[in-house]
Order: sequence, then C-alpha cells, then structure tokens
Amino acid sequence: MIDGREIVYRYRWVIMGVLWIAYIVVYAYRLSIGPLSPFIKEELALDHTQIGWIMSAGTFGYMLSIFPAGWATDRIGVRWLLVFGEVVGGTFLLGMFLTPTYSTALVVMALAGFGGGCLLPATTKGVMLWFPARERATVMGLKQTAVNVGGMVAALTMPTVAILFGWHTAFLFLGILAILIGIISFMLYRDPAAPAAPPSENNATLIEDSTPPVKQSQFAVLKNRHIWLLAVAGFTLLITEFAVITHLVLYLTEEVLLPVRTAGFILAVVEAGGILGKPGSGFLSDRVFGSRRSVYLLWAGGASAMSLMVALWGQSLSWVLYPVLFILGVTSIGWGGIHLTLLAEMAGKERVGTATGAVLAVTMIGGVLGPIIFGYIVDLTGTYQMAWLAMAASAAISVLAVFFVQENRRLA
Repeated sequence: MIDGREIVYRYRWVIMGVLWIAYIVVYAYRLSIGPLSPFIKEELALDHTQIGWIMSAGTFGYMLSIFPAGWATDRIGVRWLLVFGEVVGGTFLLGMFLTPTYSTALVVMALAGFGGGCLLPATTKGVMLWFPARERATVMGLKQTAVNVGGMVAALTMPTVAILFGWHTAFLFLGILAILIGIISFMLYRDPAAPAAPPSENNATLIEDSTPPVKQSQFAVLKNRHIWLLAVAGFTLLITEFAVITHLVLYLTEEVLLPVRTAGFILAVVEAGGILGKPGSGFLSDRVFGSRRSVYLLWAGGASAMSLMVALWGQSLSWVLYPVLFILGVTSIGWGGIHLTLLAEMAGKERVGTATGAVLAVTMIGGVLGPIIFGYIVDLTGTYQMAWLAMAASAAISVLAVFFVQENRRLA
C-alpha cells in the first residue's frame, strides 16, 4: 500500500514537468526573434543593430521584473508567480500580432519580457523546495533545458509559420499558448507538505539541505562578494549566449550563404547543445567532479574557445563549423543550470528567490547588451569576425570571475 509520503515524493516529478513546460513557453517567445529575424528585418527595413534591439527589449523587460518577482516569490509563493508571469507575458505578446512598426515592437516585446521574468525565480525556488541537495544540480540543469527546448521549438517552427502565414501570426500563437500554460500551471502546482519525507530511509527528504537555516534579513544576500562574482560571470557569459541566439541565423544566411530554413535548423541544433549542456553540467557536478565551480569554469572556457574558432576561421572550417557550433551551444547556452545551483546553494532556501532576483537582474543586462553589441559591430565593420572575437572575450571574462568564487560559501 502506498502511503501519503510516497505520493508526495513522487509528485515532485509532476512539479518538475509543470515548471519545465511553463519555462519552455517563455523562451519559445523570448527566442523567437532570432529565427524570425530575416522576415522582420526585411518587412520593417531594419539593420542588424535594430534586430538586436528588438531581442534586447524583451530581455530588458525580463531583467526589470526579476528582482521584484524574486522578492514576491519568497513571500506569496511559486504558484501565483507562475500564473502571473505567463498571463502577463502572453497578453502583451498578442500585441506583436498587430505591431506595424519597429518602435511598437520594442515596447510590446519589453512588456512581454516583463511577464516572462517572473518565471526564473519562481521555477528556481520550485526546484529548491521539491528536490534534495543530492539531486538538485542535475534537476536544475534539466529545468533550465526549457530555455533551449523553447529556442528549438521557435527555430524549427517559426520560419515555416512565417513563410506560410506571416511572422505576425507566429506571435498570436505564442501569446495564446502562454496564457493557457499559465492557467494550467496554477492548477497543478502546489508547495510540498511539511515535513515532506520520501518513502524510505535510503532517500533524502524533499526539503533537505546541507546547511542550517538562515534567519537574517532577505537582503543580506546583497552583501556577499561571491554572490556578485557570480553575477559578473553570468553577465558576461549571457552577452555571448544571447548574441549567438539572436544573430546566428543572420550569420549563416549572410556569411555562410545558407537558406533560412537550413539556418533555422542549425540554430535548433545549437539549442539542442544547450539542452545537453545543462543537465550534463549538473551530472558532472553532482556525480563526477563534486564541484559546481569546476564545471562552470569548463563551460565558460569552452564558450570562449568555440567563439574564437568561429572568429578566426569561420567559413574556412567547412563541415567542422557545425560541430564547433554545437559545442558552442553546449557551453555558451548550457551553463544556466550550474550557475543557478551554485547561486541558490550559496544563498540558502530562505533567500533563494531574493538572491536569484538580485543576481539575475544584473546578469540579464548581458542579455540586453549582447545582441546589440554583436549587431553594432557587424554594422560598423561590415563583417562578423570582430563580433565573434568580442563574444570570445566576453566569455573569457566569465572564466576569470568564476575563478575567484569560493564554492560552498554560505552567507554569514
């Protein structure tokens, strides 16, 4: 006979599914600009920098909401933030169906991004509440694959939708989907009952942690130097990530001269690398290295090296370009899970929402700047080489910042 504790313990995977799908939808619309960029660029007569600005507008709204959303998550709970973020993001995204101009697109994407920003602290806290420490990095990595699954869905479907129905229709579909998923998430999510114990002594409790509770102010997290080193690392690595996601299709169509559907497929493969990279980094951290920091260094270094290879050799790599881009996806897109796990464990459960909100508010500035910087460099120089060199340098700064982080350091 199955007791109530076992049912609760098993329900953690239902929770994982809820968090994962909700986050997929957010990133399906946030990352739709890249695969739709050739169509938007042509219809609205934009340059590369302006395409970067549209992508960055969504990231800017996302960034503005993360800190208040983190604060709210710690106070009113994960469930309400899930539905609020999806419904607000989806409602404003519907405006992209009607947007006639570049300036309108900037405003609408910023407002949609504001709703989407609620999902990161909410889903991160959901993992912290439901999963024990020995599973947490792997599960956090799995949860963060939603970013790349969303990007893959956008890359594989949006060019075809744009060809058949126009790029405006793609946003109509994504907006309706976000609202529906928000309502379903609200219906299915619940916090674990306390105490939430698994069915046998061989398993850790759902609310297990390796460190004692923290009873200080929620904002004590802002005084920790190592927390802010992680913020710098995430900031510079996100510059590279979002530049790659935004401009890769344009790079492949304009520089490598591939058809737009083929370029969209390659972007999907790069996103698949991120899907592998996030749980992969968590598994290596949990089971092989026993260190979050070591794996983070490996991933940031790989992102820098692969960007440098594209910058120096580019088209001359021939078929080798494609595995290089895949590894770039593994590293430059697949670092989020290990970043969030290290951050959450340093902050502790009581302040994970606040810590995530504060650090990600800084980190997301990189997501705002990356597409703009890359596009501006291409417009200024007329080539992609210097833009790729800048991305390699940005990822290298992330390596330097993580090098000085002291792992397993909790707030005093």
